[in-house]
Amino acid sequence: MTDLSMKALLEPYDWNLPLQDALDDPSNSSDRRALAAAAMRQDLDDGYYAATEVLDAFRALEHDIASGVGPFNLSEGEDRVKHILEGEGDDYQRRLYFLLAERPVADAVQDLEWLVALMKERAGMFRTLRQAGARMASLPGEDRAGEDDPIGCRPFGY
Repeated sequence: MTDLSMKALLEPYDWNLPLQDALDDPSNSSDRRALAAAAMRQDLDDGYYAATEVLDAFRALEHDIASGVGPFNLSEGEDRVKHILEGEGDDYQRRLYFLLAERPVADAVQDLEWLVALMKERAGMFRTLRQAGARMASLPGEDRAGEDDPIGCRPFGY
């Protein structure tokens, strides 16, 4: 008899499945697929919060533009981007920024909102697996500091 319990259906769960689905979906723009690829292997919570911080920076830039704050005027958006780019952010955040830097800010905000929702869904699976009593594979990000990856930033989930 086949075991159709939630536990059996969820074992083994691939934490990157939502990102892989997004990457493989031809209806997603190339920018969204690149964002999904960049998010592969990021820690569940850190990946979500880091993407949220980049989204907040782009939203602040969008607000600056709507408010008529010009370049070289100390603006919240520029401050937040500077924070990410000049060392306070991590490599993942800088990668997200540079993937979207040439896009219109409003489009970048929409793509980051999409990514943050995807990362939240991905992180939410931890609770689902725990409640089902499913055995969990190692979490993304646990093995990032190997010899072939000195800074913990393997591109595209490799």
